[in-house]
Amino acid sequence: MYLDSLLDFLKKEDADFISMQEVTWGVQNLCQDKELNLFDYIKLKLNLFGVYNVDFNILEGVGSQGNVVLSRWPILDHTVVILKNQIDVSKKESDDPSFFPIGPRHLLSAKIKLENRFIHVISWHGAWTAPPADTRETLRQTRMVVDYLEGLKEPFIMGGDLNAIPQSKTINMLNKVAVNLMEGSGVIQTTHPTVHKIIPRGFLIDYVFTSFHFKLEKLVVPQVTISDHLPVVALLKF
Repeated sequence: MYLDSLLDFLKKEDADFISMQEVTWGVQNLCQDKELNLFDYIKLKLNLFGVYNVDFNILEGVGSQGNVVLSRWPILDHTVVILKNQIDVSKKESDDPSFFPIGPRHLLSAKIKLENRFIHVISWHGAWTAPPADTRETLRQTRMVVDYLEGLKEPFIMGGDLNAIPQSKTINMLNKVAVNLMEGSGVIQTTHPTVHKIIPRGFLIDYVFTSFHFKLEKLVVPQVTISDHLPVVALLKF
């Protein structure tokens, strides 16, 4: 639906690392081409290295949805932390709102060598609730993410749609083990103010977290229509 605008935006930003969620393939696509693998297509158009891992496959025909990490530098290895078991579902099931809260989730972590250091670039899609709220399930999954981050020996950058507001227990748990770049940013909303299905309401639910190795130089959330969410763009100094 917004593919051309998304590519134009990403080419202009010329980012070193990109974290994406709900990246689709085949019949799960919202764009007209129901055979397109969006991960392969975007990676090729941007001339980046990348890794993709699915949350679920579509039973009938070809299709999937999952998380992506793209990098200017080669990805040496990647880790998948399964937060809720991957499953295969019908297209009808994947489109049913009752599936959203119970759907599978994972964290995708790409290991990249940058000069003489290793960095982990992470994409995470938090458990879904509407409106965003702490539940036993969201907190269980967050605990698993916290445990993973605490176990990393190298620097990390994590981007994601966390489906959690800044005042939530979910974000408070993460704040104890990572730097929340949204704090003090002045950003109050990352759901798109005109095209997201929850309008006129809006929430800050998209974040960038880092290890303590980085200093934030600049953070912006451009008002562009490339998704039903707004992008979070961070300039970091190592």
